[in-house]
Amino acid sequence: MIAAALFLLLAAAAGSEPVAWKVLFFVTNDCPISNAFAPEIRRICTDPAYRDRGVACTVVYVDPGLSDAEAQKHAQEYGHTAYPIVVDRKHELVRATGATITPEVAVIRAKGGGPVAYLGRIDDSFLRLGQSRRTAGVQHDLRDALDQLLAGRPVARPRTKAVGCFIPDLAVLTNERKK
Repeated sequence: MIAAALFLLLAAAAGSEPVAWKVLFFVTNDCPISNAFAPEIRRICTDPAYRDRGVACTVVYVDPGLSDAEAQKHAQEYGHTAYPIVVDRKHELVRATGATITPEVAVIRAKGGGPVAYLGRIDDSFLRLGQSRRTAGVQHDLRDALDQLLAGRPVARPRTKAVGCFIPDLAVLTNERKK
């Protein structure tokens, strides 16, 4: 369940358009798989089939040591300029959605909270860590989930296994920085 307080964090990154579904892309600036997905994230977030039908994207950086300037620089370099970015320094969104990998995506109802409607991979471009497909992914899991939600149907596969870099436990990161 997404806590109401988390919507305050997201509201700071929200635009003025009416939004039905919020898509949270969990990324890090140093994960090669997250970076490889930047073009597809950009395509989804700027696709009128989603944007004009109440889908709003936010890129969520999960490294608590990442400065706002570093996040902005990375967003510029990877084309994440048409939608908001957030640095989740306390892992509030990570915990609330259950994200464990970057890149991983969570789709939540924009108003009223509720459970995560979809959590998982963007598509199946990567079979496993270090092994990508030679052709474009054949299962577009996020697009399928969004299409189903926009059609008023439940997501057929609400959970898929993301492939990428693990999101370390915040306590471990904090203790490593103190050393």
